[in-house]
Amino acid sequence: MILSLTLAAAAARAQPGDTQPLRRVVALLDYVRGDYARAVGEHGEVLSQAEHSEQIGFVEDAARELRADVNGSGEDLAKRLDALRQRVAERAPPAEVAQSAQAVRDEIVQRFNVVLLPLRAPDVRRGAQVYAQACAACHGIDGHPNPALGLETRPPDFHSEAGPLTPQRIFSAATYGVPKTAMPAFDSGLTDEERWDVAFFILSLAHPAGSPRGLELARAALVPTRYADLAALSDDDLRRRLAAAGLAAGEQEEALAALRGGPFAEDVRRNAQGLAQARAAVQSAVLLARNGDTAGARRALISAYLDHFEPHEAGLRVREGPIVQEVEAAFLALRASIDGRDAQLEARAARLDGLLEKADARSAGGGLVAFVGALAIALREGVEAALLVAAMLALLRKAGRERDADAVHVGWVSASLAGAATWWASGMLLVHLSGASRELAEGVFQLVTAALLLYASHWLLAALSAKRLVSFVSTRTMAAGSAAVILGLSFMVVYREMFEAVLFFRGLLLEVPGTGAAVAAGAAAGLLALVGLVAAFQRVGRRLRPRPLLLSCGILLCALAVLMVGHGVRSLQILGAVPLTIWGAFQVPALGLYATREGLCAQALVLLALAGSALWTALRRDRHDGDAPDRHPSPATSTAR
Repeated sequence: MILSLTLAAAAARAQPGDTQPLRRVVALLDYVRGDYARAVGEHGEVLSQAEHSEQIGFVEDAARELRADVNGSGEDLAKRLDALRQRVAERAPPAEVAQSAQAVRDEIVQRFNVVLLPLRAPDVRRGAQVYAQACAACHGIDGHPNPALGLETRPPDFHSEAGPLTPQRIFSAATYGVPKTAMPAFDSGLTDEERWDVAFFILSLAHPAGSPRGLELARAALVPTRYADLAALSDDDLRRRLAAAGLAAGEQEEALAALRGGPFAEDVRRNAQGLAQARAAVQSAVLLARNGDTAGARRALISAYLDHFEPHEAGLRVREGPIVQEVEAAFLALRASIDGRDAQLEARAARLDGLLEKADARSAGGGLVAFVGALAIALREGVEAALLVAAMLALLRKAGRERDADAVHVGWVSASLAGAATWWASGMLLVHLSGASRELAEGVFQLVTAALLLYASHWLLAALSAKRLVSFVSTRTMAAGSAAVILGLSFMVVYREMFEAVLFFRGLLLEVPGTGAAVAAGAAAGLLALVGLVAAFQRVGRRLRPRPLLLSCGILLCALAVLMVGHGVRSLQILGAVPLTIWGAFQVPALGLYATREGLCAQALVLLALAGSALWTALRRDRHDGDAPDRHPSPATSTAR
């Protein structure tokens, strides 16, 4: 008791927030988000006048401290807090206030890099000792508050009222106290580590001792098990995830006891932060969706994929290709649940989180992984461009169109130079370029390239008659049009692949740091393999007769058009620019096939356009063949032609 009073007195004299001034602002918004519903009811009725006044004061304090701590750089957020204060004073519905407070809180954390996670594994046993010394006098040795103290604001019962509490929120309360209550600040009386220990210990009070079976149940349900993830999750959050996985009530409590009871181990993986950020963003998206903010949830989920998962995709695809496809499918499924506000939201969120945890557990790197990853990226991103460039060169040289062959070379060389410039600029540019902007650029490149492929395949199919090949490609009209199309097509195809390769190589270097030489060697090996592929295709192309060559090139262009339309639509769906409707659970990324209504319908339209082009070409050819014996057609016939 004496030690508790001593710590409280020391805390009262301290100036909070010397190292993390904005943590108090975050703590105040956590109070508002969690406690406003105790002050105001769903229909605006005041449940407690004293608590309502406290909530108004919390928001006022948060706005004032935000302005003081960031020197004007957070004025837009402070104005949002002013508006929130007005809504609190007007007794807005709890769901609206909680959503607004959460949105501003999350923006502060992300913009100013506020640290709200333990830097080491919490020690629950040490937390019990600190709790007994500093907390038990008011909160009770077993978590039931002591009513004999007669406090004006009763402390929460850590057995019956711990459901909505997270370790983060308890840490904040222990750091800054709870304004206008008897809860003091311990920011100087206790270290950060001790406050995290206490926070994790407090949430273990409501559960019996954990068991290994409980931890296995949690893992089987794809529930987070790392302390960095548990710090942001309440018991209510965990129960929802366990229930969504189909666990019975008794099994849920067994899993919760294991998750809260520890012991917690250090995460010794080198690069765990990346996918941990993706998982945190997914959790934020689910919370926003749960609170009715569909647009905000969609933005958070898109950011989780583009900004926190995609940079690690290249390295993961080398080691665990199937799990990457599972993660991508889970992202799309969760996106559909958010858009549709359906009952599968929790189950799909739990599955995605489990897959991300599994992927993170397998994300170890090394020189060999970097080499193989770079080789795979170079081959995968370059094979489409190499085949198309080789096909166009073989075709045009067979037709004697050396000038258009020069256009092909100009196109791919220009694209290569542009790709090199992109690589040079990406070191600085991609730091400031959001994942959404990158995905938009990729999607637009793919759709524009698909349009050029459709045009090119049309005039290739129109020249399938060997007798008409030379006259067809030599006409003045087509000479002017085809040269421009060929140059543009060559540039777009190659630069699209170069742009995507830059993103993947940057991601691989992020995933496996310190392996730049291995990545360069893998990329060089992949480029050599591509050169060999082009040379082989050229050699085969010289031996083919014109008609088989035209037919093979036309089929290749048609297939690439369908593939790129699929990838382009998917990129825009990930961005949220195109609606998303799930049709089944299959996907074949190598063919650009994804189980979405919009993507499959777009590809079906491309196939219909190609079929119509082939039919129109066949009808014209039949009519031309029927008129061919008439060496001296009448003027009327000539005009009709």
